Amino acid sequence: MSSIISTRVTKELEAAILSGQLMPRERLIEMDLISRFGGSRTVIREALKRLEAKGLVRTTPYRGAMVADLTLEEIEEIYFIRAIIEKAAARLVLKNIRPFEIQGLKKTLKEVERHLRRKTDQMIEQDGEFHRAIFKTCRNQYLYNMIDFLRTKAHIVAYNAWSLPQRLEQSIQEHRKIIQAIEERKRGQLEKLIIKHLTFSKNSYLAQLKGNDRGSFSKKTPRAQKRKSRD
Repeated sequence: MSSIISTRVTKELEAAILSGQLMPRERLIEMDLISRFGGSRTVIREALKRLEAKGLVRTTPYRGAMVADLTLEEIEEIYFIRAIIEKAAARLVLKNIRPFEIQGLKKTLKEVERHLRRKTDQMIEQDGEFHRAIFKTCRNQYLYNMIDFLRTKAHIVAYNAWSLPQRLEQSIQEHRKIIQAIEERKRGQLEKLIIKHLTFSKNSYLAQLKGNDRGSFSKKTPRAQKRKSRD
C-alpha cells in the first residue's frame, strides 16, 4: 500500500511542477506537501528523492528541497546536447517508424491541438506525450531515455514559452510540419524543424532571464491566462 501511495504522490507532485503550479526556486515544505498530496513524511521524502533524480527538485543544506532552477550555463549546455541527440534520433525515426505509427501520431496531434487551443491544465503534459511518441519510434531506448530526461529537466524553458501569446499557434503549425516531414521522409526538413522548436523555447527563456536579471519568472503562464480570460 505504501508503495502505491508513494507512486501516486510522486506522479502528482511531478505533474504540479511540470504544469507550473509549483515554480522554480519554490520551497517544498514537507507539511505543506502532506496537506496537499497526502501520505506521510516518509512518502514525501521518497517522492522528493525520485524527482531530484529526474532533475526537477534540488536539495541544499539548511534550506531543504525546492523546485529546481536552471542557470544560463546549464540551459546552454542542455540545449547544446538536445540539438545533437534529437537530430540523431530524427534520422532513426525516419528509418524505423512504421505507417501505423504515423497515423497514431496524427491522432495524438489532434488531441494535443484540442488542449492547446483550449489552454487546458493538461496542455503541457499532452505536448510532452506527443514528443515522446515521436522519439519512441527511433527504437533506441538509451537515446530515447536521454532525450526524455533532458526534456523533463528543462521543462520550465518550454513552459515559459507558452506564456507568449503567439506561441500556441506557432507550436501547432510546427507540430503539423514535423508530422509532414516524417510522413514524406524529409530528413533535412525534420532536423530543421526540431532545432527550430528547441531554439524558440530556449531563446525566449534566456531573453527573459537576462531581462529580469534572474529575479523572477513570468507570471503570464497559460494557467494565469486562462484565469484572466474568465474574469
